[in-house]
Amino acid sequence: MKIKNQILSFVTILAVALMTFSCTNDEPKEVTPLKSIVDIAKADPANFSILIDALKKTGLEATLSSSGSYTVFAPTNAAFTAAGVTSASINALSATVPADATKISDLRLLLQNHVITLGTKADDLLAAGYTRTFAFYKNSATATSGANLSLFVNKVGTDVVINGGVANGGAKVTTANIEASNGFIHVVDAIISLPTLVSHIKANPALSSLLTVATSAPQASVLASLTAATGASAITVYAPNNDAFTSAATYLTGKTETQITNILKYHLENGNKTASSATSWTSSTATADVSVTTLFSPNKFTILLGTVKIKDGVVGTTNANIKITNIQGTNGVIQMLDRVLQPTTL
Repeated sequence: MKIKNQILSFVTILAVALMTFSCTNDEPKEVTPLKSIVDIAKADPANFSILIDALKKTGLEATLSSSGSYTVFAPTNAAFTAAGVTSASINALSATVPADATKISDLRLLLQNHVITLGTKADDLLAAGYTRTFAFYKNSATATSGANLSLFVNKVGTDVVINGGVANGGAKVTTANIEASNGFIHVVDAIISLPTLVSHIKANPALSSLLTVATSAPQASVLASLTAATGASAITVYAPNNDAFTSAATYLTGKTETQITNILKYHLENGNKTASSATSWTSSTATADVSVTTLFSPNKFTILLGTVKIKDGVVGTTNANIKITNIQGTNGVIQMLDRVLQPTTL
């Protein structure tokens, strides 16, 4: 027994020695450090020289060179050129000229619409659907901050599409998941415009029924209200999704175009009204339900305290839930509903 234990001990010592020898003789592997987002773009001037000039002019170069975590949707030179933006036009701007200072500020806001605050791969963006960019809602021409604008990512066929694609002021991802030391770059084929209420509705396939109704000729006044909204005179859209319209088919059947107009206006409210969170319209300090004054005066509906549940014209009945909160555009915000709201009178 003693000899057996000695043999086992010798075998164990020999195995450890061999492992140690093997490890100490491994050739050291050289790890190439990742470059920053800006450095990656600088290394490819054929595609990103205009983007770099724009980042320099607007002061965003330092941000995207820093050690934070970012995702950049990077328009190529071809994308900038197609929009009439060149390095020459950017470099000619002077911050000391008032008109140029405004253009630089506008360019900065536009570039901020291509940046989100966390390095994220394309698949994770698709799973999330909506995310928020560095760009913000301006409630006045001189505003320097506000609610961050929303950005919608989905697949159309095999393409990863931003805000509905080029035809809707968005873009298509042509190269995804370029890893940087401070996040990810997704190359896009167009400049991503600041989203409006209408472009947000067009971008999301789940709102196609609302889009069809709102853009029909008899509803021109409703569409005009949406497109006329501005940062200073924003509109909140309580937007029923496609399933909501399917469920409301019986209710909507036989309604006149004027009645449909009234129903749509019952889903609109003046102002940029946002939920406190994804699960509560009101803040934690609120003590009462919220009464919503709609554009179909004098009809109102109620958002119940501490929830995202809506009680419409049918007294005592909770008829809808806000499924997605605070889809922010430049001229207002969208709250996506799972039901078509029904005013008391038409």
